[in-house]
Amino acid sequence: MTGQGHALDWRGNVSSEFTYFPKSSVGTNNWKFNSSIAAEVELTHDLTDAIRLTMHPFIRWDQQDDERSRVGVRELLLSTSGDTWEFNAGLGTVFWGVTESRNPVDIINQTDSIEDIAGDEKLGQLMLNLKWFSDYGDFEAFLLPQHHKRTFSGADGRPFAGITVNPDLTSYESNQGSTHTDIALRWAHSFDAWDVGLHYFDGTSRDPILIPQVIATTAELAPRYPLIKQLGLDAQGLYGDLAIKTELIHQTGNEITSHVEAVTGLEYTLVGFLSPLQENDKLPQDWCTPDTRNILKMLACNDRLDLGIVLEYLWDERGQQSAHPFQNDLLAGLRFAFNDAASSDALMGIVQDLDGGATTLSLETSTRIYESYRLKLLGRQFLNTKEDSSFSTIKNESFLQLELSYFF
Repeated sequence: MTGQGHALDWRGNVSSEFTYFPKSSVGTNNWKFNSSIAAEVELTHDLTDAIRLTMHPFIRWDQQDDERSRVGVRELLLSTSGDTWEFNAGLGTVFWGVTESRNPVDIINQTDSIEDIAGDEKLGQLMLNLKWFSDYGDFEAFLLPQHHKRTFSGADGRPFAGITVNPDLTSYESNQGSTHTDIALRWAHSFDAWDVGLHYFDGTSRDPILIPQVIATTAELAPRYPLIKQLGLDAQGLYGDLAIKTELIHQTGNEITSHVEAVTGLEYTLVGFLSPLQENDKLPQDWCTPDTRNILKMLACNDRLDLGIVLEYLWDERGQQSAHPFQNDLLAGLRFAFNDAASSDALMGIVQDLDGGATTLSLETSTRIYESYRLKLLGRQFLNTKEDSSFSTIKNESFLQLELSYFF
């Protein structure tokens, strides 16, 4: 950090989102089309030569779901650092994890589930965070004095799981409620081809237990947050174009079943995997022309196109009693990196439930338009859900979503 002028740096984006559900919901919210507008700004300002302020406010308006229309702050953080240490205080976001499908080790921040069905978006967490960097690894300690409730879609929101979660019925195992102070410790180090992290967490779970209740003849789910202790491991090994990844946690608590969760798998990247086509003597020399408008030719003539093959296994010792539906599932996916001027990418995946038989198809693709716009397409298709209790309530919730963002 430099003290000259202490300039304010900022960047942000404004996005418009359009979602289409082909089928009507099983609930009363039978709309099929939805639109939403959002904006967020990330600001950084060097208050002094040694102290930096980071702010990340956001706002969203949603046409159908009142719970999704809101104003909030993901980060409001003061940071300072020395040669071997860093200290952060305020509202911050921290990500732990290496796998593609799910990150059980990612325990610091609460999931913002109404913002992103995949659970990748997080709510800001009030924290005191100290980092120490050494030849023996990087050490982190966290004090987390305030718990955030998980966000859930309202009565008019989709995807709809067949019954509404009422946040007003939230309860905690701790008699301190949401003000219970959690602690977390983490150590991370690199060993040749491997990056390894170990952590310990003691506090209020980020995953609520959803308890059915009947309020004035209406069935609802009441979130309850138990106290837990969690030990976890994340590791990633890089061997040329092959990446081996694993995440493992063990949780205990008075109100939960002691259990182990794991996600493990690999990703193999085929770099420029279509380049042999251009070296094929049987094809005409002018087959690859720079100005072609044939999409198949554009793909085949891109010698920079990389293909990643992703395989992961998701397991939860609790089986059907798990707090999430991925207790014995297999993910297979293809990741395309076009390495073009528009930074285009695509990820296609299939998650197969090995117990109930449900299949989830997913598509995520994006490309930049001009210098400041990005177009993103997201799709989910839920199949074979009839005999699968974990997915039967969302059998009609397949959707297609288009998002256009302007970055400034």
